[in-house]
Amino acid sequence: MATSDNQKRERARRSREFLERLKHRYPECFSNDASLIRPLAIGIQKTIREDLASDSELADTPGWVVRQALALYTRSPAYLEATLARRPRVNLDGSDAGEITDEAAEFARERREEQKKRQAERRKQAARARNRKPAKPSADQVRQEKLEQLAAKFNNQ
Repeated sequence: MATSDNQKRERARRSREFLERLKHRYPECFSNDASLIRPLAIGIQKTIREDLASDSELADTPGWVVRQALALYTRSPAYLEATLARRPRVNLDGSDAGEITDEAAEFARERREEQKKRQAERRKQAARARNRKPAKPSADQVRQEKLEQLAAKFNNQ
């Protein structure tokens, strides 16, 4: 079954809200400050789910919300840059969780290059849109304008 645009927007909203909750719940792990972002520990999703299961308010959090929130975080340019910088991985409590492998760094480099290409293409499209000449008026618009000019001319006599 296809998801409607409204459902997609609602899911995205819920994922963003949940990511904010993760940032407040685990401030040593998640950050809004690009200079403090560190790659997450491998398998952190399981650790988060186990921790949430003990919280009556968050125990029923759907798995897709956790996955989407983590995807939002790990696909951000700042996160990819942190991976490329080979900052140590982090556990929920802020402790070190290992080093970045060559494969992880290469994956981050590829993703970041893709993001930069898409961003450059969007800038090009925006520049083209700004530089476009206004569309020529249609024949009906030209005719209407001439009629209005004639009417104004005769009304002024």
